[in-house]
Amino acid sequence: MNETTDFGLLNSQTDERYGERPYGHFGTIAKNGCGMIALYNIERAADETIRFEPFYAARKQIKTNFFGLLGTRPSSIVKNLREKGFEVQKIRLKKAEHAERYDGVIVLAWYFFGAHYIAGIANSEGTYTFYNQFRRPTPMQLSAFLQSLKNTKQHPIRVWGVRFPQKAN
Repeated sequence: MNETTDFGLLNSQTDERYGERPYGHFGTIAKNGCGMIALYNIERAADETIRFEPFYAARKQIKTNFFGLLGTRPSSIVKNLREKGFEVQKIRLKKAEHAERYDGVIVLAWYFFGAHYIAGIANSEGTYTFYNQFRRPTPMQLSAFLQSLKNTKQHPIRVWGVRFPQKAN
């Protein structure tokens, strides 16, 4: 695949263009790569010149749980973003309704057969558009999104607010 291919923001870790690629020692992006997709979407939203191919090549061995079979370690999400100049702050679940506005958010939710990372990118009207959540990208308030997860038997366990690095003029 040509490294200049532009996939834009990604809404499906199972996409045939990249889903079967290795993630960790034993996983694939399709099965366990939601953390990588969330990281890519945040970085891509901050910089439209980011392309999936070089992003994947630089991060395909990111720290995973159980050699990739259980996805991305939460500490790896924070560490990777901070190394790239992003400011990352934990958002308390009980205070999400009143959380300050960020450029993006990453939500880690637990459900009956695992856990899943979802990235939300800020919109101008105060909502976030959430990607890779098993349906079309959806703009919602953060608190409404967290409640919608609970309504579908998914339980948010961590939320991080992300500020993009300042671009040099």
